[in-house]
Amino acid sequence: MSEETSSQPEDTVSRSELTNLQEQLKATRMERDRQIFEKSEIVAKANAYAKERDDVRDSLAAMTAERDRLAAENAGASTKALETSRQLEAANRRADEASAEVVRLRHAIATAPSSDPAVVLWSLISEKTRDGVAWVRGKFPADSPALPWFDKTVSLVTQIGCMAVRATDAFIRWAVPKAIELFNKGKAELEARMEKK
Repeated sequence: MSEETSSQPEDTVSRSELTNLQEQLKATRMERDRQIFEKSEIVAKANAYAKERDDVRDSLAAMTAERDRLAAENAGASTKALETSRQLEAANRRADEASAEVVRLRHAIATAPSSDPAVVLWSLISEKTRDGVAWVRGKFPADSPALPWFDKTVSLVTQIGCMAVRATDAFIRWAVPKAIELFNKGKAELEARMEKK
């Protein structure tokens, strides 16, 4: 009996230790389950963050590619704009040179003597008449009362002369075709009479 009584407290201690161990085991299992659950949540969040990171990385790569493409287009546009600006400046320079050349040629044409004998004769007559009028006007004293009358007379004679020249020119333009027409008629009639003989 003494053995039994001595083994019973050990069993009782063992049972209490067993109960205590079971409770510790239960608490440990609950802690393990909680950690597994938290770990699965952490893994799910980590996977979601990794996916989001990959999406952001892909988006960043696409944006970087787009930025590089736009930078290349911008550089190309800048180069093209610079080239266009140079071409415009060159075209403006050539236009200015051409304009200066046109002015020079117009001046050369205006100052070149005419090869038409009538124009040359008219230029000579005009020049000599101007020189003669200037010489006669120079003979009048500066304070002479006849000087204004002389200027008015010269102006009137110039106007009448211009009208006469215009009238003569108009008459010549009218008469020359008529004279040619009459000449051709007379020539045709003469040829017709000569053939009858």
